[in-house]
Amino acid sequence: MLAVGATGTLGLTIAGHAGRYEEAHPACPLRYFTRREYRIVTDLANTMFPPRNALGITGTEARVPEYMDHMLAGMRADKASELRAMFLLFEHGTLAFGLRTQRFTELTPTDQERYLRRWERAQVYSRRMLVAGLKAFLGMAYFAHPAVRERLGIQHLCGSPADALPREEWS
Repeated sequence: MLAVGATGTLGLTIAGHAGRYEEAHPACPLRYFTRREYRIVTDLANTMFPPRNALGITGTEARVPEYMDHMLAGMRADKASELRAMFLLFEHGTLAFGLRTQRFTELTPTDQERYLRRWERAQVYSRRMLVAGLKAFLGMAYFAHPAVRERLGIQHLCGSPADALPREEWS
């Protein structure tokens, strides 16, 4: 009887992680991400750069998911797939590391922030490094956005004529 109960609970838990993702609404056509990956990156970017942050620009407003999509589309396939795996591990790590039946993208914004902080303070080195890598990539995307750079007072002093051209992921 215990085995049946445990199997039923495991089935419900895994089924909770296998649900559909809502339709993606990127600012430009996606080149690499699936709807699921776009949603993971969107929620992670908005957890790192939430509404009412010091600069007043969210991760979505800074087009972090679109920037990441374009960046991965231009990477070597093996490197892009490693980053993709990192996003998926973070998304479904709630099951293994968070003891939750919901994916990261299904958590409330407060719980998403708590979950991110748990990864940052994890005793397991590889978990801390995985989230540090994700934060570095998303931070790079956020701080590259023209509006963020303007709010920080960063002037573009060195660049090529191509740097002045509008970028699709920011339009």
